[in-house]
Amino acid sequence: MKEELAFLSILVISMFLLTFFSLPIGFSEQTTDTATVNVSVVPKVEISILPDVFNFTNLNPGSAGPFLSFQIKNTGSVNVSDIFAYVDTLDKETERPYGTSNASKYAAGGVLLIMNQTDSQPWFLGRIEWNLTYDVPNKDFSAVTNPVAWGYFRNTSYEYLWVVGNGTHNCTDGEFAIEDDPDTGSIDTRTPDDTSITNEGTSDGYWGLFSVKRSTAPLYGYCVAVYWDCTKIYIYKYDKRSNFTSCSNTEYLQAHYLPPNEAHNANLTAYIPLGMPYGNLTQAILTIEATAAS
Repeated sequence: MKEELAFLSILVISMFLLTFFSLPIGFSEQTTDTATVNVSVVPKVEISILPDVFNFTNLNPGSAGPFLSFQIKNTGSVNVSDIFAYVDTLDKETERPYGTSNASKYAAGGVLLIMNQTDSQPWFLGRIEWNLTYDVPNKDFSAVTNPVAWGYFRNTSYEYLWVVGNGTHNCTDGEFAIEDDPDTGSIDTRTPDDTSITNEGTSDGYWGLFSVKRSTAPLYGYCVAVYWDCTKIYIYKYDKRSNFTSCSNTEYLQAHYLPPNEAHNANLTAYIPLGMPYGNLTQAILTIEATAAS
């Protein structure tokens, strides 16, 4: 019996050693498997202005500031289109600032201009010009039938006389005319012209919208919104808010779609008219809007 058990033990050990030494040297076994991973991104409409702070400092009256470059970037997850821009001049400059030495009475948005990738010139983002409270000598307002308000369009070192004629109800359905030549005080430079300036109606009852299509006019290509009480005009190009969009001269900064992670390049500058008081103008907010596109 002992001999049989010894024999069996030797047999088991021999079989184990035989199996062990029959495996290849350095043997390792590998195996693989796969898994399916799904990722879903929600639709999000978002754009970003980069950078989001602009500083124009120590500008001289009668001069233009530098061009500051920026990007409008699609940081959302869907295509956007119909990009337009405006500033909060109407909210910040709520009363006539003329006749004061306080620079904060002026909205910084009123001196800002924007230039997109295809523009050959910069355009005011939203400038207010107020009517004057005094008479202007050597004037000829015969272009409008009922002149009730007048003032100057000021860019940098040039000024151009304009006049508003009252309509049947108020100045929203009246007339608008502007002089082609910079003001020198003579009647030749104080005869506003309404040729190729069209009253295109009003969308909210407060502003009469005019398109200036006379190529010799200093506001050629602009929209001019005249306030109902004749006290001010609002000059713009890329403001597509609902109460200003029906002017035929207004445009989008970019109408075709902008895909996610792509950017539209633009520039800002500032025009400081002669006669601006020194100091800081009331800070402006630049707003860029876009619409989700298919």
